[in-house]
Amino acid sequence: MTPFVIVLIIGFVLHVAVGTITHTPEDDSAPQRWRAWHSFLSGLLTTCLIVAVIVGFYLAAHIMLPFWPLLLTADLLTAAVRLWRHRQRVQERRAIQALFDRPSHGEA
Repeated sequence: MTPFVIVLIIGFVLHVAVGTITHTPEDDSAPQRWRAWHSFLSGLLTTCLIVAVIVGFYLAAHIMLPFWPLLLTADLLTAAVRLWRHRQRVQERRAIQALFDRPSHGEA
């Protein structure tokens, strides 16, 4: 197998795992069509950004970078950001729930 195919498989498994870890009940309320378009557009934007980096680096240094390391880097950064944002949301939910669980002034 080529490195590009290996990176595609690793990226698929990574994104499925992160999607499973960060799944919330609110995700079920979004329409499937919207989620599909969001995934397509974010993938297209990431691909355009990677190509822009490759072309920019080639124009600056006259060295062609391989696509697969940049794709792997983008996948890892995306997974890390999603996990970090999920952790923040969980902490916010816990803080809000703790406020609701406290008795109000004058209640027993």
